[in-house]
Amino acid sequence: MPPEDIKAPDAVERPGHSRRDFLRGSGLAAAGVALAGSAADEARADVETVDGVEIYSGSCPIELQVNGEAMSVTVEPRSTLLDTLRNRLDVTGPKRVCDRASCGACTVILDGDAVYSCTTLAISCTGHEVRTLESFETAEGSVPHAFHQNDALMCGYCTPGFVTACQAWLEKNPGEEPTIDDIKQGLDGNICRCGTYIGVFQAALDAAKAMQNGRA
Repeated sequence: MPPEDIKAPDAVERPGHSRRDFLRGSGLAAAGVALAGSAADEARADVETVDGVEIYSGSCPIELQVNGEAMSVTVEPRSTLLDTLRNRLDVTGPKRVCDRASCGACTVILDGDAVYSCTTLAISCTGHEVRTLESFETAEGSVPHAFHQNDALMCGYCTPGFVTACQAWLEKNPGEEPTIDDIKQGLDGNICRCGTYIGVFQAALDAAKAMQNGRA
């Protein structure tokens, strides 16, 4: 079950629509629109117009803010944020599983919102803050600790995405005492193939309670 707030950069907020609803009409094609703006200009990628369509090629030197650190990297305009993080910057928290914005294993936090990094272009993230679970606190009361205490994982492929989505949702809803339905809606962008949802939901509830008590 994947996070409601997961959306592509600069996406329009649509009340009542989940992240998955948004992604039905988006994906890499929608993310590519960002290249028409300043990001592509700054990257100075080669641009060729074919039948009125701009086609970007070559390599783009960009700088990303990842977990509070400025990271410079040269990528192709088509490179996804997931590929760039894992293969170029050695940030391996987000996992490649479905590679089509269906499972949520690649979830990262972009400017406070949970997003699928496998369908977000790296070049569109210049000037934005990217956070992965490597930056999360792990002490008692934290989201990772709650997942550990509730056995909210089995094979582990989906766990980083669930932890990240949960962290993003709780940060966007501070001080609230969520119900189980709130948690389900908040994580409505991630799938656990092992069916460990009971542990995941309880972990989210425990982490929310810990945040309210000021322990996280």
